[in-house]
Amino acid sequence: MRTIQLQGVDNVRDYGGWPTTDGLAIKEGLLFRGSALANATAQDCKTLFDELGIACVVDLRCGWELEAKPDIEHPGIEYYHIPFYDQEIVGIDYTARAEGTIAIGHDVACNPEHFYRSLANPLTVGQMRKGVDTVFSHVLQGLPVYVHCSGGKDRAGILTLLVLTILGASREDILGDYLYTNVSRDKNYPKMFERFLKLAAGNVTLAHELVESHRARAENIDAFWDAIADQYGSAESFVREQLGFDDDRIALVRNRCTA
Repeated sequence: MRTIQLQGVDNVRDYGGWPTTDGLAIKEGLLFRGSALANATAQDCKTLFDELGIACVVDLRCGWELEAKPDIEHPGIEYYHIPFYDQEIVGIDYTARAEGTIAIGHDVACNPEHFYRSLANPLTVGQMRKGVDTVFSHVLQGLPVYVHCSGGKDRAGILTLLVLTILGASREDILGDYLYTNVSRDKNYPKMFERFLKLAAGNVTLAHELVESHRARAENIDAFWDAIADQYGSAESFVREQLGFDDDRIALVRNRCTA
């Protein structure tokens, strides 16, 4: 896995390179994921946009997150705001709080497994479809895409999971890509703890429990796939019927994005 070390942006990596189940590998240099770009430095922008050639940024955050910490703007880069949850844009918010926590504005500490199951709702799935379409419409032209949410774990993790699934990566490797987020997350434990301490109303024990529960965990991905199976039948039918990838379209993207 090719990690990209930046000054003001965490958890950045090229998620190409994974093998596919038909014996090929996903091309590197096209698909990138990470955290929000609000704190990107001039050198970070040079690395992302000039050296790596990223031409499109897909922001999956809620509107209030974007408003509080907007991405930097770089000349010539296309920006797409495709939130998974946003009352005004999507028609649904996520407001379920983990037991014992409080809400601070729009910010909540969720129960991760509940959150991942909740993503299977039809409105959010519609946003997933837009996100996947945006990614492939660019990479099919050879234009690299950077996908992010806030920390690059949950929403970016799910969109990455869907892209990798369509391109034929194995479930095991998709999970490996997702879990790699913990390398960055564990380095940022103090920052995570500070946030959760506020949401835990000062309860230190609960704050530590929240940080641990919000690491990337296999149970989260299982919860998402279980919810997809419950609502749409199977991962295969979800990709075909909800995301709009039939045999011909899958063959097209795999032909262009694997080697």
